[in-house]
Formats: sequence, C-alpha cells, structure tokens
Amino acid sequence: MRRKSDQIPGPSGHGTRSAPLRSIVSAIDTVNAVVTVVVGLLLMVVTVAVFGQVTVRFLLTALGLNISAPWTEELARYALIWMVFLGAGVGVRHAQMIALEFGVRKLPPRLGIPLRYLSILLCMGFFALMVWVGLSFVDLGRTETSPVLGLTKNYVYWAMPFGAALMILNSVALIIDTHLNGRDIRYAADDAPEI
Repeated sequence: MRRKSDQIPGPSGHGTRSAPLRSIVSAIDTVNAVVTVVVGLLLMVVTVAVFGQVTVRFLLTALGLNISAPWTEELARYALIWMVFLGAGVGVRHAQMIALEFGVRKLPPRLGIPLRYLSILLCMGFFALMVWVGLSFVDLGRTETSPVLGLTKNYVYWAMPFGAALMILNSVALIIDTHLNGRDIRYAADDAPEI
C-alpha cells in the first residue's frame, strides 16, 4: 500500500517536449501487443504438440497401433523456448519479473527510487550480455540441425537475443512511462494491467 509520502511529483516535461517519449512508449506497446499474440499462438502450439504426443504415445499404443510422432516433442520444446523469452520480454514492461521489492519499498523515496532505477539499469546490462551471448549461439547454430525436424538450430537460438533485446526495450519503456506519468517506479508492478 502506498503512503502519501511515497508519491512523487510529476515531471515538468509534460506537453510537446514529452511527445517523442510518449510515441516511443506507444511503439513499444504496439510491439508488445503483437508479441503477446505470438506468445498465445506458441502456447497453443505447445499444447497441441504435447497433447498429440501423449495421445500417440499412450492412447494409440494401448489400442495396438504402433505410431510414433517424435517431431511433437521437439516442436513443443522449441515453441516453449520462444514463448519463455518473448513472454519475459513483455513481462519486463510491467515490472512482472521476479524482484525483491519489499526492501526497496520500505526505504524512503529518496533512497528507494534511485535504488530501483539502478536495479533496472543493472538488469539492462545483463540483458545486453544476453543479446551478445545469444548472437554467438546463433552463429554457432548455423552449423547444427535439430535431430527430428531438421531445422538449423539458429532459428531456435534467435529466441535468446531477440527476447533479451525486447527486455531492454521494455525496460526503457518502463522507465519512460513511470517518469512521464509521475509514478513511483517502486510500485510499477502494482500499476500493471491484467494480462
């Protein structure tokens, strides 16, 4: 629960000077809307693939039909990898990642707010490292193929740098949005919309 002393005054940059920043946040939110739909589709792919695998493995085998569908396991795994990285990217926008917030919230605003910004900046540094490492995996994946589907693995490995870049963009959007709306960033997760 927020105390009256936890409210921060709105920034003086409202109006035309903040329009470019608002358009950046709006563009990132549009990307997030598309990514959220993609994550939902990936969830459906995982569900259908796993259900198909269970059906083929147990139900049809019990009926005496010896049918195999090994591609379902690989498809579900790769769809799940993409779903996790994309979903994490969108989760960052509304401060939905795991965090130890109780300590920062107990601090007075003059200490807690800068500490929360520092935390976000450190996370952005880690996300940048994930992009860099992920790109090296993508390069490595060009020579590897998946055993069943026969896809080059770089399609799977692209999930890490793409998701981490999305996390960086959404960290920027979170900072801009809380600043423009004069909200205390320590409570950004409380202000998140229901997904």
